[in-house]
Amino acid sequence: KALERVRAEETAWTGFKETPPFSILLLDDLLNERSAIRVKQRTTESSLANIESLLATAISELKNAENRANLATAAVQNSDEEKLEVAKWELDAARVKVRLLAARAGYLQSAIEAQKQRIAAVHRELALVDRKITAVKAAVAFSDADLKKIEGISNGRIKDLAKEIAAASKRLQSAMTVSAKEQSALDAMLAKPPEETNQDDIDLARLRVETAVRRVESLQSVNQSLEGLSMMENFILQAYQDRWAIEQAKVDSEREKLVASLAVLAERYRTWIDVIRNEIATANAELSKIESRAAPISSDDPRAELINEQRAATSEMLTLLHRVQQSASSHRALLKRWLADYSLSDQGDGPLEQIAAHAADGWKMLKKTWDFEVMSFEDTVEVDGQMITGAKLPVTIGMLVRAVLFFVIGYAIAAKIANRVQRVVITRGHVAEAQAKTLRNWLMIVVGVGLALGTLSFLNIPLTVFAFFGGALAIGLGFGMQTLIKNFISGIIVLAERKVRVGDILDVDGIIGTVVEVNTRSSIIRSADEVETMIPNSVFLENRVTNWTLSNSRMRRNIRVGVAYGSDPRVVMNVLTECAVRHGQVCKEPSPFATFDDFGDSTLIFTLYFWIEFMKGTNPIVVASDLRLMIDKQFAELEISVPFVQRDIHLISKEPIHVKMTP
Repeated sequence: KALERVRAEETAWTGFKETPPFSILLLDDLLNERSAIRVKQRTTESSLANIESLLATAISELKNAENRANLATAAVQNSDEEKLEVAKWELDAARVKVRLLAARAGYLQSAIEAQKQRIAAVHRELALVDRKITAVKAAVAFSDADLKKIEGISNGRIKDLAKEIAAASKRLQSAMTVSAKEQSALDAMLAKPPEETNQDDIDLARLRVETAVRRVESLQSVNQSLEGLSMMENFILQAYQDRWAIEQAKVDSEREKLVASLAVLAERYRTWIDVIRNEIATANAELSKIESRAAPISSDDPRAELINEQRAATSEMLTLLHRVQQSASSHRALLKRWLADYSLSDQGDGPLEQIAAHAADGWKMLKKTWDFEVMSFEDTVEVDGQMITGAKLPVTIGMLVRAVLFFVIGYAIAAKIANRVQRVVITRGHVAEAQAKTLRNWLMIVVGVGLALGTLSFLNIPLTVFAFFGGALAIGLGFGMQTLIKNFISGIIVLAERKVRVGDILDVDGIIGTVVEVNTRSSIIRSADEVETMIPNSVFLENRVTNWTLSNSRMRRNIRVGVAYGSDPRVVMNVLTECAVRHGQVCKEPSPFATFDDFGDSTLIFTLYFWIEFMKGTNPIVVASDLRLMIDKQFAELEISVPFVQRDIHLISKEPIHVKMTP
């Protein structure tokens, strides 16, 4: 209803009925109204924040209650007959608590919606007042008629206050008379012999005296407060007169003198407010003392009426003190606004003032950017088919910056720890350097994911915030990410199966080399030529891959040799076997052996089979070369020749060959 009313006012207001120039009193009224609306805005927004906090707590409690209800349901399903009734009772109690918390959350949610409506109405109301202030400021004047009107209003208030002071003075005289009588009665009672007096009567008489004194002190404070209000009316009237003089002043020195007098008056109001605040604190303490004394006294006790009189007197004094404080605060706010219009505008031309103003503007802009809302999210929970929506929480640039800093610092610390652990593990010989590097890379991926989730949890940002971005990425980058995700998952499978490890010798699509890294997306194979090739991890699962060192690092190699006809085959086979046995890098087990393979066109063909250990840094090409040199040397000593290919060419021609010569 409030929002509808403000909307109606916005539609109805098209301008002021008065013709410009507008009275400065109208501007003051609008400025005071705006100040009151801003106070209401802050109060309403603070209430909304409190209710949202209560709703967040209620939703958390509701989720915990739902978990307990689920556990109670499981207990009913799994309990035996003896404990079944107890389990059912606990389940019913848990469900009742869930319903109560859901009702509470629903009520708080409704309260939040109502509060948001109030805030929207306040914002519109504030916007309407700002429009009016802008219209008035465009053509405002402080005329003689305005000053006379102010003087008339102020004089009327002073007369009313004088009447109140006179009435309070009469009450004070009466109270002082009663106090004197009560004191005389107490003195007469105390003058009697002890056997003629009752202690209860004496205590009651003392309470009457105390009550009378309290009434006198309260009325004295009321008189002082009323006189202070009258004095403030004179002060504010003088301030309006000085303000009118400032508007009429033609000389800067005179204008500055009047502005200085306003500043002195504003400072006097500040001191006055501090004194009144202390008096209010004292009165509140006295009222609390009276309340504590009244607590153990029943209503039919004769002391109860006296305590009520003390309470009433103290409350009256406290009410007047609040009235004075409110008046002083409003007057001081009015003076500060005038000083902002007159003094600050004149003093802002110096270099220091300009620097301060620019710094303040920069700080405001930075704070506004820091608090800029990128997105918002709502925490929801479903109870009995009803969705309970929590408070709408914003995600600001400041939150995102803090999240990034938290993640970067945490990742840097984790990386330093991982590097140190890697060095220690390698130094002690537990893991090879290449394998340790691979494990570190994968471990840092896990740490990164954990830090990301921890960062979101630390800043109370749920994963649902990124649902929009997740959907957009899934639509826009789905096909592009397919290969990346496939290789990532393939890398995890390769690491889990350990069919391909760092240091293995592989043959992948004709590329032969040693695995030096197994990364998240691809692995690196280094060939004998020191050429590094990146192989996508999915290739290891989809294509045929030969791992020469999967189960063991031994590999069989062979050398084919041809000797001339007429050589003793057994001698040749012994020479081949002995050369392999004598070579230091040829495995003794299995032992090398030679075979007589075939009768060639020009040679007898033999093959030497031997095994070498790849993991020990053995180069099969060098070993084969060494064996050939040893075999050649042995053949030369035993005069076993390796023939070259020989061919007999027979030309058959029945007619002579004529060669035609061209010029």
